Amino acid sequence: MLWLFKVLYTTLFDLKSKNNEKIMVLIPLILVASIAVFACLLSLQQIYAQVSSTTSPANNNSTEPLPVLLVHGYLADASTWKKWEDLLKKDNIPVFPITFKQSDDKCGSAAEHAKELSDQIANVKDQTGQNIVNIVGHSKGGLDARMYLGNNTEDVANLVMIGTPNAGSPLAENNEVCTPAVYDLRPGAADSKVKENPNTKYYSIAGDWNPDAGNCDLSLFSPIQRGGYDSLPKPNDGMVPISSVESLDYSKSLGHSKSCHSNLLSEYEYGLAKDVLLGNK
Repeated sequence: MLWLFKVLYTTLFDLKSKNNEKIMVLIPLILVASIAVFACLLSLQQIYAQVSSTTSPANNNSTEPLPVLLVHGYLADASTWKKWEDLLKKDNIPVFPITFKQSDDKCGSAAEHAKELSDQIANVKDQTGQNIVNIVGHSKGGLDARMYLGNNTEDVANLVMIGTPNAGSPLAENNEVCTPAVYDLRPGAADSKVKENPNTKYYSIAGDWNPDAGNCDLSLFSPIQRGGYDSLPKPNDGMVPISSVESLDYSKSLGHSKSCHSNLLSEYEYGLAKDVLLGNK
């Protein structure tokens, strides 16, 4: 646009130099009109750029909540997230409960789940148009996610770990149920030693449970959790001590729940994580 104004200006003054009286009379009018056109085009260009930025596909800077992948834990499946699915949908947050189909869903290792998680995240990004996501992992699901993040990936903004045994759980030491998944829950396991991913923010929610207060629905883990409460360092959720959940110095606690391990996916825990998932933290 600027080049057009320069051409007009040069041409008009070339004509003026030839003493063409009619052209000399028109020069001021033409110059004013040229300036007006230039200003109008510049304004339209700015408006177009502004509109383009707000209507482009979702990206890192979008004001829309990021899609959330829900990763279940040991001896569980995606159905454990039913309550959270409803809550996330109510808050207009895209939600994707994960089922591992290429590896053992309930008893697969953290390493195998991490590999498949890479494909799952890629699919979610394709479906939503976003290039980053949030992950919420319950128990071992948090370790699966940590394994994925150990590759210094750049597509996870936040990881919320709920009851995740980041330093292992003593209850898994002599346990052979649901292998190889149970091996990942032992103190000193490789997945508990994965380093921080600098591109992701880490958060935790832990259970500070007392069996006498209830807050634990009947489940497969109920007898284990009652015994675990007595044998594990306190406070704990019946399966994982808070000291293990909060063992990562780069992770921030979002708070404690009064529920047992298997009951940590209620509306209360969702409320603790909600601001992170809405992008308010």
